[in-house]
Amino acid sequence: MYDQFGEAGVKSTVGGQPNAYAANPFDLFEAFFGASMGGFPSMDPTGFGTRRRTVVKGEDIRYDITLDFSEAIFGAEKEFPLSHLETCEACAGTGAKIGTKMRICSSCGGRGQVMRTEQTPFGMFSQVSVCPTCGGDGEVISEYCRKCSGEGRIRVKKNIKVKVPPGVSAGSILRVAGEGDAGPRGAPPGDLFVYLEVEEIRGIQRDGINLKSTISISYLDAILGAVIKVKTVEGASELQIPPGTQPGDVLVLAKQGAPKLNKPSIRGDHLFTVKVTIPNRISAKERELLEELASLGNKNIARSRTRPRAQPATRATESQVEKVVEKIEEKREPDDIWQKLKDLAG
Repeated sequence: MYDQFGEAGVKSTVGGQPNAYAANPFDLFEAFFGASMGGFPSMDPTGFGTRRRTVVKGEDIRYDITLDFSEAIFGAEKEFPLSHLETCEACAGTGAKIGTKMRICSSCGGRGQVMRTEQTPFGMFSQVSVCPTCGGDGEVISEYCRKCSGEGRIRVKKNIKVKVPPGVSAGSILRVAGEGDAGPRGAPPGDLFVYLEVEEIRGIQRDGINLKSTISISYLDAILGAVIKVKTVEGASELQIPPGTQPGDVLVLAKQGAPKLNKPSIRGDHLFTVKVTIPNRISAKERELLEELASLGNKNIARSRTRPRAQPATRATESQVEKVVEKIEEKREPDDIWQKLKDLAG
């Protein structure tokens, strides 16, 4: 650049101001690289970018909802209040009063861009940026809309209904298109994202599409088998305990779990882990029957049906009493000596 034009090629000679342009710097760029490469995309012949409004989508909104355990399993319809920005109907989002005209921005002359030039040790440096006054529109509002005060958007409170599909879990996210904040100057709105939490239920845990529970049964039910009532997401149900059930066995109620998300026809199972309760005490009649049952299995083992009795206390003889008294007297002698020493010391 300096070889062809010299330093004066990028400085103005009008008014003697060194930071003003006599020639557009984009024209100099074209002089070196040609018109096909001169300038940048969307540049007009004057060197500044043509005013091209950028459509900015509105902000997304997050909303948190807590579901009951059964609502997460079977689905539900939830309604909640939402406050968001909507496009002003009075001005259609322009922010200007109806019947008034926009005026050309005085800062950028309608270009939507401004150029700043600085002198550096390497020469003149120019930077083009969006006009801070008009935001790149090239126009400014001459008279503001009274309803939105020139913002083009107003805050509105409304009730939103969302359908929660069956099989959702904690951490699931529902997207409601177009229910976020409206974009500036009539731009499209953002989206609403509903984050789901699920309340836990006592006695039932979820593992994917399966549900898990722990049940306690008596040793007699484990041996003989039984039918017991258990808690499920659909209420009380009957569970068959087969004879000979062992501690830790898992019994299954098929298709009593959670449905698969987006495929409600596929449903998991409810799994029950068995704990066998052994009593600490039994009645005499129960003991008799259990011993009889045990004797059927092994007749060589003899079990006592009565508790061992404590040995009765015997009366001590006179000689034993005398020996005990002598030992007591021997233990008392040191104490008597210490007492005498204390008396002597006053």
